[in-house]
Amino acid sequence: MKSEGQTFTLFHGPGSCSLATWIALEESGLPYRIEIVDTRNGDTHAPAHLARNPWGRVPALDVGGTALTENVAIQLFLADLAPERQLLPLAGTMTRAVATAWLCLFSSTVHIAFRPIFRVERLASSLAGQSDVAATGLRTLADTFEKLDALLLDRPWVVGDRFTLCDSYLAVYVRWLDRPALASLAGRFGNLRRHAAEVWQRPSVASIIDREQSLRRGIET
Repeated sequence: MKSEGQTFTLFHGPGSCSLATWIALEESGLPYRIEIVDTRNGDTHAPAHLARNPWGRVPALDVGGTALTENVAIQLFLADLAPERQLLPLAGTMTRAVATAWLCLFSSTVHIAFRPIFRVERLASSLAGQSDVAATGLRTLADTFEKLDALLLDRPWVVGDRFTLCDSYLAVYVRWLDRPALASLAGRFGNLRRHAAEVWQRPSVASIIDREQSLRRGIET
């Protein structure tokens, strides 16, 4: 099911959740290139990007002139294009359904749990309101990761006995826990941090982390 003669273009925001799709592309072995979208300076709401994704978000994957959006949809698509890489369990199986449920959990429950911390201004207008929202959000976030941490006790991978895209997607969010705004959670969630460290040690993933850090430095200077 390989794509013949086609190079995908990923519109990626450094530091964003679209890192999960970049990892999926690298793991798939499919040809691709990266276009940077600076999510901090409004690039996601520029007309060109809104034409790709009317919601003004990343990722967006150009597939022969058609833009595919949403991490879960893109990762399922890439896994099916490269079945020999076993990035997800075989389509049509219960294990695949379980893996898809994990991907959806990360995209919805886990991602959204960060919003009261990183995007508090969208949820409350006054400083007092923002403080209350952030405090409640931090407790919710901690509870979410406590549950995930317990689920990974004595479990090397999220689904089955090998790496899948569920693992890299989760590791992206675990990486967010190291941001300064979440310093109070430092040292917690040992199972998740152990799992994420295993993901980052994969050569394909490690190379992307290095490249993304270079890209982030480039847009910060």
